[in-house]
Amino acid sequence: MKTLSIRYLILLVSVFWITGCPSKDETAIEKAQQLFEDGDYEEALSRYESLIATEGSTARVGAGWSAMRLNDLNTANVYFSEAALDSIPDGYAGWSVTLWGSGSLLQSLDKTAFVLRKKPEFKLSLDRSVTHKDLIWVQASCYYQLGNYPGAVNRIQALDDTFAPNMEAANLAEVIALKLQALGTAH
Repeated sequence: MKTLSIRYLILLVSVFWITGCPSKDETAIEKAQQLFEDGDYEEALSRYESLIATEGSTARVGAGWSAMRLNDLNTANVYFSEAALDSIPDGYAGWSVTLWGSGSLLQSLDKTAFVLRKKPEFKLSLDRSVTHKDLIWVQASCYYQLGNYPGAVNRIQALDDTFAPNMEAANLAEVIALKLQALGTAH
């Protein structure tokens, strides 16, 4: 019986040692995420920024999304681009939006394509309401702004397969713009 207890104790200690207890930084990341989820983006940004040295790209991505929610696209873009080497889909998704917002449409298309290849059913970990559909909308908008109407229609049809405009219509650009506007309020 004593041998069994000792073995059990050794097993428990080994499991605890291997898995460890949560680090202070993990708890701090969770607190920053909670602030983001609660809509306190200024405090979330501050917390994420303080964690960059220890948490790297995870904190940068959180800081980027927090900055974006504060309408600071330039700061968000910096954080997303700094996190790019780690190929985190949440970061690339944010980066695609900041690039779209700044008019870097081809780069935005590249980033959205990366996310959708890596995670076709993408959902932002910080805000599950941000999904692959939002990225497809960004792609459609980019194609529209670039004058690539067939590309825009293709991406819109991924969101609404009933959309079938006359590709020869003189008002095609207007039809696409109206559909993007309608979809933008829905996604």
